[in-house]
Amino acid sequence: MSPGSSRGLSRLARALAVLLGLAYAGAHFAGAIAFFDNLSNFPVHFAAAFLTGAALFAALKNRPWAIACAAAAALAFAPVVPWYFGPEETPYDATQPFVKFLVSNVDFANDEHETLRQRIADENPDVIGLVEVTSAWVANLQALRAAYPHHLEIPDEHYVGLALYSRLPLADARVLDLGLASTPAIAATLMTEAGEIEIVLAHPMSPVSAEFIDRRNEQLLALAQYIAASGKPVILAGDLNLTMWNDNYSPLAETGGLRNARDGHGVAPTWPAIGLIGVPIDHILATPDIVLRNFRVLGSVGSDHLPISTEFSLR
Repeated sequence: MSPGSSRGLSRLARALAVLLGLAYAGAHFAGAIAFFDNLSNFPVHFAAAFLTGAALFAALKNRPWAIACAAAAALAFAPVVPWYFGPEETPYDATQPFVKFLVSNVDFANDEHETLRQRIADENPDVIGLVEVTSAWVANLQALRAAYPHHLEIPDEHYVGLALYSRLPLADARVLDLGLASTPAIAATLMTEAGEIEIVLAHPMSPVSAEFIDRRNEQLLALAQYIAASGKPVILAGDLNLTMWNDNYSPLAETGGLRNARDGHGVAPTWPAIGLIGVPIDHILATPDIVLRNFRVLGSVGSDHLPISTEFSLR
């Protein structure tokens, strides 16, 4: 490469690195700006981009910029690392029966009903929580009712429909009134052999505008406050439309006292449903009196989201 070409490439690389740094900084001061709020969910991607920059600057023999990009990559990846090392598990009774829970945003426009039915048959869960359930989905899942006689279906023709199916008895199945102008959430008390556990299934607003971000954040905070005030074992699940690295996730852990089933299993991306380049916005969380184990991201059901599953029991 000629000296002139090298200098031109170096200037371009520095400009791109500055833009990347500004985007990363903006993601940490997002407020209700949809673009930056969404960027806050991509620390792994920022880390990869900074590492690419470090390699490029190293090839260009620009050591200061290579070091700066490498340091930025480490900073971006730092909040991701703990998710590969779950907290030390407190003792629990291993003889207690565990309940397998499958959760999926099925995508209201998805018509691969048989794919989901086959996934359910293969996984054989005890409880199923579905998001973006339409009347067509309800009609095509009628066969589930034989194996899952306890259910609550609240279909909608766009993206706010919810459904809960269970082999175990459900009590007080209802739409959860949080007193907000938000997307609906549903709740029911699951009657397990070890005791009662409340299941809450939710799908807060997608962060496509400042208004929707505010409504999502209000609902997440209200859910956290509801769970904290309930004094009961609770599981919260669904497409929550943010990752663990978004600032507005923190009320779930800090106010609600919830632990993520993903903890100790790494990033485990679920959206978009195209493998490792996605982000983890579908979650199963539980209060400390519930044991979570065997979290998994499952294969595609034709949706833009991948399903997830975990097993749980009372301590």
